[in-house]
Amino acid sequence: MAFSTCVAVLLGAAVHTLPTDSITLSWTHTVEKTRWEEDYRIVGSALIIEEARVKTSGAGMEPPRDATWSSGWWRYKPSIGLLDEVILANSEFASGYTICWANVCEPMEGLVPRGDFVKIAARPCPGTLAKDKALQDAVIE
Repeated sequence: MAFSTCVAVLLGAAVHTLPTDSITLSWTHTVEKTRWEEDYRIVGSALIIEEARVKTSGAGMEPPRDATWSSGWWRYKPSIGLLDEVILANSEFASGYTICWANVCEPMEGLVPRGDFVKIAARPCPGTLAKDKALQDAVIE
C-alpha cells in the first residue's frame, strides 16, 4: 500500500521515514518492569494514539477508569487528541523502545542511537514530494 504521509523517527538532522502510516511503540516500565504499548496512526499531518495497553498497574501507570481487561492487558484509548509529535527520552539507562510496523519490529536503537531525545512525527513518504511536483508540473503545462 502506498502512503503519502509516513511515520518518521527524528534525531537531530537524521530522519528515518518508515513505510507506514501506523506504528506500535512499546517499552518496559523502569520501576514496575512491565510492558507498555501504544498504537499510533497518522491523521492528516498529525499522530493520534489509537490504543494504549499496560500489563499491570502501579508506579504512575494506573489505567484509566474506562480501561478494560482483555487478553492479559489493561486496554484503553487515551483522549489527548492529535499530536504534532511524540517526544521520547530514549535513555541509555532504561531498556529502550521497540517500534513495530507492518509485521516488522525493531529496537529504536537500531534506527537512532540512545542517549538523546527522539521525536516521532508524520512526514511525507520518500518519493511523495517528487510525485507531487511531477503531477503539479503536468497540470501547469
